[in-house]
Amino acid sequence: MAPTYKIAIIQFYPKDVAVEDNFTRAASFIRQAAAEGADLAILPEYHLTSWCPDHPDFISACAESATYLPRYQALASELNINIVPGTICEVHPSPSPSAEQEIRNIAHWLAPTGPLASYQKKNLWHSERPHLTAGPAPQDPPAQPHRAFDTPLTWGAAHNHRPVRAGMLICWDLAFPEAFRALLRDGCELVVIPSFWLCDGSDLDETRRGMNPDCEGLFMNSVLVARAF
Repeated sequence: MAPTYKIAIIQFYPKDVAVEDNFTRAASFIRQAAAEGADLAILPEYHLTSWCPDHPDFISACAESATYLPRYQALASELNINIVPGTICEVHPSPSPSAEQEIRNIAHWLAPTGPLASYQKKNLWHSERPHLTAGPAPQDPPAQPHRAFDTPLTWGAAHNHRPVRAGMLICWDLAFPEAFRALLRDGCELVVIPSFWLCDGSDLDETRRGMNPDCEGLFMNSVLVARAF
């Protein structure tokens, strides 16, 4: 099957809690992608706030980030392009009496005609766990399992230009094959995985760095190929 769509993968290192500056930069890349004929533009995880949970303004920057979703939707409609604006950290009231609020790391698919789907990161990296709330596991009621959805992207004329069915995961979620199996069972053909993963060994302790400082890059490159197979 030959696809008839073009994807722009946008990479940049965001400034800490500089939400407006990061948005301005992201928007310029999206405009460039649209001008080059892209049908889908994908931004990095944490692209509006960066990952700096100990910064005194991190939570307020997360709260501000949620207000940018309509601006991305306006861009999608104006440029006739699909946008996955990386992930946006959103602050929500906590259902737990032990906490007033929780931070959720969420990816959205915005079509030119409106939002198509949202996904909350379920598998948190070790440095995220003290700060973020994970999405519920598929087996935990009343959670919904990983779901695929039809997109405006299409396959070729030989297949009647039928829509491409997509799913979303986030960064460390790709370590777990169960999510891909669930998406595949739901007809998924394209998995979009916004990530903020440097693979430079900076997140390793001394023992692991001594064993193999390139282990993160080795893991990521291997597992992406394995998931595709």
